[in-house]
Amino acid sequence: MSDLIATTIRELPLFKPLSEEWLNRLCENATLRQFAVGEHIIDEGKMVDELFVVAAGTVRVWTKGLGKDVELKQLGPGNYVGEVSLLSGKTATATVEAAETTSIVAIGRTAIISLVESEDSVRKVLEGVTLARAKDTLGKVLQ
Repeated sequence: MSDLIATTIRELPLFKPLSEEWLNRLCENATLRQFAVGEHIIDEGKMVDELFVVAAGTVRVWTKGLGKDVELKQLGPGNYVGEVSLLSGKTATATVEAAETTSIVAIGRTAIISLVESEDSVRKVLEGVTLARAKDTLGKVLQ
């Protein structure tokens, strides 16, 4: 396991309240990936099997709405994407691509689902983020 994986997971506010055992489990189920500018991390309409945490760089999040591309946001280190599709079991609602050379820590679905099922605090935060992002997306698409 790389130091960047461990640091990224341990410093993510979502995971701060977790036990050492959980933090180690997440680290063991994570991989570090590099993305070049414009390379897609998540494709809208496809299934997502990992939670993607930005370790370095910036990602652009956008969707197709009402016949045009809709810019949703840019996210930097310490932010995560993919939770909506990962938790719902439905396809991704947006495309996520590297806005610059970006390092991503990808945590496997099984570990995240187990975590959400056993740690109520994490489940509640992820549900809140999911709802907020859905409202934000809807608002931007309808503008």
